[in-house]
Amino acid sequence: MKICMTVLLTLLTVFGVSRAVGQEKYDKQLPMVHMKGLLRWSETIPLPLEGWIDHLTVDLKKQHLFISGENSKKFIVVDLHSGEVIHETKNLGGNPRKPFFDSRTNLVWVDLGNNTLVGIDANTFEVFKTVEFTGGKDAPTKDPDNGAFDSVRGLYYSGVGTHGTMDGSIEIVDTNAAKLVGSIPMHGVDPAGVILDPSGNRLYVGMGDVVNGQSVCKVIDTEKREVIAEWPITGGPQPHVAGLDAAHHRLFFGSRLEGGHQGEPGKFVVMNSDNGKVIQVLDSVGGADEIFYDAPTKRIYFSGTTGSVAVFKQIDPDHYELLGKVPTGAIAKSGLWIPELKRYYSAVPKHLIQTAPYGPGDYITEESHLLVFDAVQ
Repeated sequence: MKICMTVLLTLLTVFGVSRAVGQEKYDKQLPMVHMKGLLRWSETIPLPLEGWIDHLTVDLKKQHLFISGENSKKFIVVDLHSGEVIHETKNLGGNPRKPFFDSRTNLVWVDLGNNTLVGIDANTFEVFKTVEFTGGKDAPTKDPDNGAFDSVRGLYYSGVGTHGTMDGSIEIVDTNAAKLVGSIPMHGVDPAGVILDPSGNRLYVGMGDVVNGQSVCKVIDTEKREVIAEWPITGGPQPHVAGLDAAHHRLFFGSRLEGGHQGEPGKFVVMNSDNGKVIQVLDSVGGADEIFYDAPTKRIYFSGTTGSVAVFKQIDPDHYELLGKVPTGAIAKSGLWIPELKRYYSAVPKHLIQTAPYGPGDYITEESHLLVFDAVQ
């Protein structure tokens, strides 16, 4: 009964927000899709955050989940045993975006919107190290967002977008030395979907720029630190997130297609990671922000801002199908699949729900929270 009520409430939440922000514009969104046996709600954890929430990472040994409070400029630590927030790292100089926990050094590295990368001590939860990207701290046109981490070499790759220029770049930080060691020009505005294949010395960067209706994937040789290929992402313009099945040489992109956070459907694009051939393109949720490939089950978890996690199945490397969509919450773009726990964590920002009879003032507020789902096989 609790599960049914939770699903009902989240569906009502998504419906309410879409009505609240503009009936005419969003009526085409959020078609009902059959969902059974994908993810089962387990727990809800309140979060002390306002506005957008970005990416998550985990310290499995301590069972600590780290959450980027993007708009709040806070870093939240949740104890997974107790289900409680145990620390808030406040007053970060910029909006925290893509965190990675490094078990070797016990630091969490996360890029910030003020054009820096910080290392946060995973014991004290305080900022321990700061590295400035090209252009320096608080560069007005720079906007770091997505990234990738080479845990063996300790290299953090940040996709730094720009405002009003074509100077987007991949910034490379040696976290062992806490030093900027490279900057690769991307000749575009939005190096958004970033995924690393360390075994092949390749970094794949989906460019969110749309030129003549099309976006491209730029392939970086991480040894040479230069772009070696450029592939059209046919059928999936404006990629914002990437995933990888390295064993089968398959590259995944999540496309926002219509731009921003509200357009639905988005696209799930499958490409050959050796030559860039587009294998398959499927409809998915809008406002793409996370893709996780789970090799044992061959499932792909794809989340966006339009209220659900799409779950795809890899039938074989050349064929994929949508199993269904699991309701999460309005603008819940970010989450984390933890294969060791067989759990999916969805971060739902604070938002308004419009209630009947849908007149002025017919709103209630749902506070920020973390939804915990167990995988159902």
